[in-house]
Amino acid sequence: MENQQNNFPEVKLGQYKGLAVTRHVRGISEKTLDIEMVHQTRMRATYHNSTEAAKRGSRVLLDFAGFMDGKEIPDSRMEKVMVVLGDGKLMPAAEQAIYGHKAGETFRFDFTYPAAFRVPELSGKTAQFEITLHSVAEKTTPELTEEFAQSAGYASLTAMREAVRAKKQKIHEDGADRAAGQKLLEMAGANLTVTVPEAVLDRTADNEMKLLSQRLSRSGISMEQHCKNSRTTAEALRAGYRADAERKIRTMYAARAIAEAENITVRPEEVNAEYRRLSVQQDTPEADIRRVLAPETVAAALAAQKVQRFLLDNAVVTSVMDPDKE
Repeated sequence: MENQQNNFPEVKLGQYKGLAVTRHVRGISEKTLDIEMVHQTRMRATYHNSTEAAKRGSRVLLDFAGFMDGKEIPDSRMEKVMVVLGDGKLMPAAEQAIYGHKAGETFRFDFTYPAAFRVPELSGKTAQFEITLHSVAEKTTPELTEEFAQSAGYASLTAMREAVRAKKQKIHEDGADRAAGQKLLEMAGANLTVTVPEAVLDRTADNEMKLLSQRLSRSGISMEQHCKNSRTTAEALRAGYRADAERKIRTMYAARAIAEAENITVRPEEVNAEYRRLSVQQDTPEADIRRVLAPETVAAALAAQKVQRFLLDNAVVTSVMDPDKE
């Protein structure tokens, strides 16, 4: 089959059905299940207001404002902010100042801005910050008991454990499918008859070498020292980057060509559903996701996933259960 559109080169598919692949499924140890069961209790932890002093792990509701020379610093005021102490949401100086205080208290602490602060007029100056603690709450985690399992909707603790096992196993099975599908797509790409532009491969390899050199330089390591430590050469590194670039390009060509050959398509509503999924997964407004990812890019990714599923359904698959990585 030949495929030549939107500046894609002519592609002739080789074998892509009936390929052999080993599907590695990660097992689930009893230790992992123990950890997951404890995690279930932590997910259902609750906070209760306390009259005790705030400490690491306390959830506090507070107002926050900064002052300099007796005047409030513009844009420094935050009201009714709820944070868990120790989760890194507050600057360390503010968090340390809160420790030991109780709900209803108002207090101040001094903070000196770094000499090269992003707001020049504050650089190197000392400000006073005022915090009002509206509430201090402590977390209560339920015990892992029969009553807890029943409150979570399970018939028993054993039933809950088996449900958690099944859910975890499904995650591992899906991961094994994705890895095997990707391997099959790479194999199909290797079987293509296509001319991959040499200039593209050289440009990609050179760019990767440049990026590697920059990363090493920031760590104070020369390319020569890196190669010596890694028991390789700059030429071998570049050849590896070049081969990796060709593999990725062939995989992309294969996904497109197989989708066309097998009439695998992606509907607009599937693209919209993927935007919604990404928005929830990344806790980012959908509009922001759409600004970063064009619909064509999302559709291509979904098509590649469908192609991988097609290849897996038409492959000779050997499933192997690997030990759990505890």
